[in-house]
Amino acid sequence: MAQTSFTAADVAERTAQPVLEIARGWLLSRNTAKRGEELGMLAGRGFWVNGRAGVLGDVDADVAAAGVGFMHPDRLRPFWETRPQGQSSQELAAEYAKCCADWGQEKLAPLGDETLVQLTSLVRRVVDAALPTTGALFAGWRAVPVPDDPGAAAALALHVLRELRGGAHITAVTATGLTPLGAAMSAAPPRGGADWARDLGWSEPYPDAESLVRLRQETEALTSRIVTPAYEALAESERAHFVDLVEGALAVSR
Repeated sequence: MAQTSFTAADVAERTAQPVLEIARGWLLSRNTAKRGEELGMLAGRGFWVNGRAGVLGDVDADVAAAGVGFMHPDRLRPFWETRPQGQSSQELAAEYAKCCADWGQEKLAPLGDETLVQLTSLVRRVVDAALPTTGALFAGWRAVPVPDDPGAAAALALHVLRELRGGAHITAVTATGLTPLGAAMSAAPPRGGADWARDLGWSEPYPDAESLVRLRQETEALTSRIVTPAYEALAESERAHFVDLVEGALAVSR
């Protein structure tokens, strides 16, 4: 690695995209989708909504929408209100967490137990240092019990880190005036653009993505500033190693 000295801000910036991509590995996996079908989730985003926001408890759909942040509340409500009879939100969150654990146990195992324990320890130090007010889903997922398996524990810790930045991003989007629709339109396809905005329940007319570039950059920078204090929990001597560990996890998970 060319750069051997990192500030906390460097680490937050450098690992943001890898952490997002790692979490997408299990969120979008066939096994996760299959488990949602087995549980009777509404096709499309039923498991994604109920699994992620289930950590909030049996709340109104608008509360779940506030936690998710980027899906139109009218789009989210049917998913939230059609969960299988007899299944609580907490139970579905536990099922979702198990999908994360199963994925991590399989995909991250090549790193070896010692490396996985190091990764989990460092990630947990970061997320434990963050204020719960950074995001409701972040706080909820941070409270999910840690699995015993090293790969499962690492996958869950990285997802909590993802939710940390996600909560900060919701705040940044509001603060800069980008708006949830603007955030959807300005992100790179396929997880951005008109089709993505439509999938999240936002109606046309859509803003031109190119007109949002500067505001998107400002929003991403603010997101990083919000989460950076948590990365101060890493000693200066640990930061480059942390970046290596996260990038290594991404490499084996693909």
